[in-house]
Amino acid sequence: MSAILNKFVDSSKELSKVQTLAICAMMLALRVILGIFTNFTLAIMPFVKIGFSFIPIVIVAYLYGPVCAGIVSGAGDILSIFISNPTAFSMNPALTLCYVWEGILYGLVLYKSDLSLKYIIGAKAAALFLCALPLNTIVLSAMMNIPYLTLLLYRSAVLIPFAVVEVLIIRLIKPMLIRVQNTYTINK
Repeated sequence: MSAILNKFVDSSKELSKVQTLAICAMMLALRVILGIFTNFTLAIMPFVKIGFSFIPIVIVAYLYGPVCAGIVSGAGDILSIFISNPTAFSMNPALTLCYVWEGILYGLVLYKSDLSLKYIIGAKAAALFLCALPLNTIVLSAMMNIPYLTLLLYRSAVLIPFAVVEVLIIRLIKPMLIRVQNTYTINK
């Protein structure tokens, strides 16, 4: 329990550094761009989105922890909505909280880790099974008036296989993340 609390404390301390704020701002901008241009909704399942906006969240989670990742994830969701589709239906605070929670989960698992495959899989599994599938599906079920279990099955059929792709992508960017972290650590 103290390890989790320490990650939150250390992550919040990161926010006092100008370099952290600059990189988080860049990752927020990248999150918004990826959220607008790389999210795909399947024609046969309009309630399932897949995309690559998770990448900047993973980068922030690894480099700066759960607090920074949660902020970037939530702010990225809000900005993406206001820039791409500012309608009343598209903005849902409950979904935004789910994205904040997802960023926090990534940060709790990846921050100060060696970014080995077990941590990558653990982070994705936590985000998927504690947030994307149960919580997002509850909110979408209420918004779309679709039975929860039906929606959960459809979303699971797409999101679980796509999670494998996400793990592979995180694995591919691992050398870059480690190089950035080493450069940042040396320059402290």
